[in-house]
Amino acid sequence: MKKLVCALSLLLLLTACARREESGNLILTNYAPEAISNITVEYGGETLSSEAAISDTQLCSFTLPEEDGLTYTVSFETAEGETVRESFTDSFAGETAVYLRADRAEGFWQLEYDQAS
Repeated sequence: MKKLVCALSLLLLLTACARREESGNLILTNYAPEAISNITVEYGGETLSSEAAISDTQLCSFTLPEEDGLTYTVSFETAEGETVRESFTDSFAGETAVYLRADRAEGFWQLEYDQAS
């Protein structure tokens, strides 16, 4: 039981979803009223994930290594069971943060850079 509690505590430290504060250098905001969940970030053989559902301007943040030209793939699941996936390459050196947005327009989910941040 103690191991489970420790594992859950570590998971919460690595990801901060559904809270309004930004605690990482990769921040994904869901602008759709429909929830998304199982948010995953894959890079260089590593995987960060959160099962928490977010919707209606809630965000999920991850801390990626400070690296120039890091290629990573972000994915999430919709309530309909669809998996949305997109790859990006960005610099996370220094204090740089990258903002992404999930949104639904004309019935289709989009995952792209968030220009509003």
